[in-house]
Amino acid sequence: MQNKTEFNGLLLIDKQADITSFGVISRLRALTGIKKIGHCGTLDPFATGMLPVLFGRYTKLARYLEAADRTYYVEFVLGAATDTLDKTGKIVDLVDATELQQRVESGELDRTLQDIVQSDLTGEIEQIPPMYSAIKIAGKPLYKYARDGQKIIRQARKIKIYQVELSKITMQDEQWICAATISCSKGTYIRTWIDDLGRKAKCYAYAKSLSRQKCGNLELGQSSITLAELFQKKEEFASDQSKMRSEIKQKYFYPIEKALSDFPQYHLNLTEAEKVIYGQKFELNNFNKIDSASLIQLLYNNKLLAIVSLNKSNQVQYQRVLADKV
Repeated sequence: MQNKTEFNGLLLIDKQADITSFGVISRLRALTGIKKIGHCGTLDPFATGMLPVLFGRYTKLARYLEAADRTYYVEFVLGAATDTLDKTGKIVDLVDATELQQRVESGELDRTLQDIVQSDLTGEIEQIPPMYSAIKIAGKPLYKYARDGQKIIRQARKIKIYQVELSKITMQDEQWICAATISCSKGTYIRTWIDDLGRKAKCYAYAKSLSRQKCGNLELGQSSITLAELFQKKEEFASDQSKMRSEIKQKYFYPIEKALSDFPQYHLNLTEAEKVIYGQKFELNNFNKIDSASLIQLLYNNKLLAIVSLNKSNQVQYQRVLADKV
């Protein structure tokens, strides 16, 4: 029997800067009293934007949301490189300021950046993860090695950059700034992409600000909410976690079925739904999307019960079951 207090859902957090993704989870645990929470796709502490957060049984679906493509908006400083590849680090390389100004004002650097993006930094490329990242080597995050002054050999990874829109270079607060909107695959480090661009263009560059705009079908501004807004509600409810959970469930949870809309849906009848609950195999009748679908949503009364695949006989193969009663 499903616990009446069980709290399952998807919350789209618009993450602020200067907090880790795990820090977001910790604050949501304190806010709701729910322990089973997970996020989909780590954002750097200095980064902002879309951070999908799953509660309860929906944490089983993290792997599907994490696999989605992403879109970022990044502003970067030209003329210097840092050890963290962003504004939080120490400058490790510089170019001559007069030469940089001449390249910018002549338009040459704008053209060079555009050419490099198109020729070297779009499509399937290889990328070496930065030392300041959460990737674990021998059970220890790379950033901890970096803080200890150790440099670890990292294997290059294949990623995909689908599209890049690059702005013109402008002067802001005595810095030459460029911006880019980048659509890419999971696992892309935008900081590394910016550093690679700067080094290839012989001008150096580091990320000044970074915002994740999209994660799969999820887009910033569509039902997203900040921690500050949620904690303002906490004050209204006098820290009553039960009322807070009810408010989030009624007003802020995003339909998981829409988040997984790349997976075709099959609407179950009652007999089929009961078979799902008990993990019994059955055939999907009149389902004609098997050729284009590797995974399928099974819904009953418009509620997601399970994620399945099909065998050659159209029998369901359970991947994730999300309910124990109809």
